[in-house]
Amino acid sequence: MEITGKVIDAQSNQPLSGATVYLDHTTKATISSDSGSFVLKNIPSGNYKLIVSYIGYNSAFADLSENNIPNLIVELTPGVKLLDEVAITANPNWQEYFLLFKMFFLGKGGQYCTIKNPKTLSFDHNDTSYVLTAQAGKPLIIENQALGYRIYYELNSFVHYAGRTSYSGYTRFEEMTAANSKEQKKWKSNREKAYLGSSVHFMRSLVNKTSKEEGFVMKKLVKANLRKSEENEFKSTDTIVTMQWNGRNYFAKDTTVLSGAGSLISRSKVGYDLLYPEELPYDSVVTANLNGNYKLSFNNSLFVIYKKKKNVTSILTMLTPETFVDTHGNLANPQAVLHEGYWATLRIADQLPFDYLPDKD
Repeated sequence: MEITGKVIDAQSNQPLSGATVYLDHTTKATISSDSGSFVLKNIPSGNYKLIVSYIGYNSAFADLSENNIPNLIVELTPGVKLLDEVAITANPNWQEYFLLFKMFFLGKGGQYCTIKNPKTLSFDHNDTSYVLTAQAGKPLIIENQALGYRIYYELNSFVHYAGRTSYSGYTRFEEMTAANSKEQKKWKSNREKAYLGSSVHFMRSLVNKTSKEEGFVMKKLVKANLRKSEENEFKSTDTIVTMQWNGRNYFAKDTTVLSGAGSLISRSKVGYDLLYPEELPYDSVVTANLNGNYKLSFNNSLFVIYKKKKNVTSILTMLTPETFVDTHGNLANPQAVLHEGYWATLRIADQLPFDYLPDKD
C-alpha cells in the first residue's frame, strides 16, 4: 500500500520542508518535500503508527491500517525549547543516572550499543521514593553494533521504580553499513537469534497457526494478585515491563500446579499463582476476522514456553479486553498487553524493526 500526505505549520498553514516521516518501529521513512508533501511506497498491509517529527515542533502521529489510509494533512505545533546541555551536565549525579538509564532502557545487549548524543538526556531522581525519570530534548541516536541498526528513539517518558521500568516513545530504524562481509554475516546471524523466541515471533506464529511447530507452548496461568494498586504508578500509554522475575525459572514454591482434571495437586496457598498443565488451543487465544486482522483476547494470563531455546519462558497478560494483530504480528494497541519473564528482559538493544523477516531455509 501507499501512504501520502502533507506536513504544515498548524499556526500559519505553511508547508514544512524536511520533516521526518516514518512508520513507528520500522525502517520505512522519508522526508517531506519543499511543498511539505510526502510519499511512503511499497508498504506491506497491516497496522501502523505514522510519526512526523520536525526540529522545533511537537511530533504528531496517526494510527493507520490497510482499511484506513487517508491522504493525510499533518499539522505540527511549535514545541518547547530544547534542553540546555550546560544545565544537564551540571547535575553532579548525571553520569551515575546515565549508567542506570542505559542498563534499564537498553537491557543486557546495551554493551554493544552506543548512545551517540547522551547529553540530550536529563534525569531526576527522588531520594525519598527512589524514582528515576528521564527526559530527552532530541531523539536519541543509538548505534547497535550487534544487530547492525542505527535507532532514532523519540523518548516520551521513562520511569524506573522498585524494580519496574516503564518507557514509551517512537522508534525509527536505519540499516548500518557493514565494514565487510564478515560483519554483515554476523549481523544476519544475530538478528535471527534475536527474532527467534521473541514476542513478535510468537505473534506471527499465532496468526499463521504455526506456534506449536515453531516451538511455542501456551498454558493458562491464573494470577493470584494483579497488583491493581500499582496501575497508577505509570502512564497508560507506557510500555510496562517488570524485573521482578527474569523468566529463567518458575519455581514450584511460587506456583500451585493443577492436574489435568483441574483439581489441585497440593493445597493452594493464599497469594499463589495457578498454572494449568494443559496446552491451550490456538483458537482460545486468537480468532480471525473478515478484515484480514486477528483478534487477540484471552482470560487470565498466558504462560508461554519457547522450547527451541533453553529457559525461555514468558507471561502475557491482557490489560484491555482485546486488541487486533495483523498478519505481520503487529499489535494494533501495543499497550494492550503486559510482558513478564523473558520478553520483559528484551529492551531497546534487543529489538528488531517490525518489517524484519528472517530468511526462509
